[in-house]
Amino acid sequence: MHFKSFIVSRIDKVKSAEIFEKRDFCSIDVNSWFKSNNLSPSSMNEIRQYIFEEWLSKKIEGSKNKIITGHNLVVVYEHPTSPFIDLLKEKINNIFECEFCEVVLIEE
Repeated sequence: MHFKSFIVSRIDKVKSAEIFEKRDFCSIDVNSWFKSNNLSPSSMNEIRQYIFEEWLSKKIEGSKNKIITGHNLVVVYEHPTSPFIDLLKEKINNIFECEFCEVVLIEE
């Protein structure tokens, strides 16, 4: 199974991206998680990181049925880093047991 997901800085980017014109998507808003927890990526310690990773896993798991039926997974995050992308791929691989996981960064 080839799994393709997308990262956008803001949810309105999905509406303007040509790739999503005819496809449904489910989104995970990482920006909102940081905002609602009054945190930034730089203020994360081990415990907060663990909580974040569990939240991300639950969000992906909760979207599994929609993704299996053809929805695209879109992660809304302003500051994606290589470690974050690796974490996202790891979580996707753990949940979907896919052979290849691609994460596409949709820029401005």
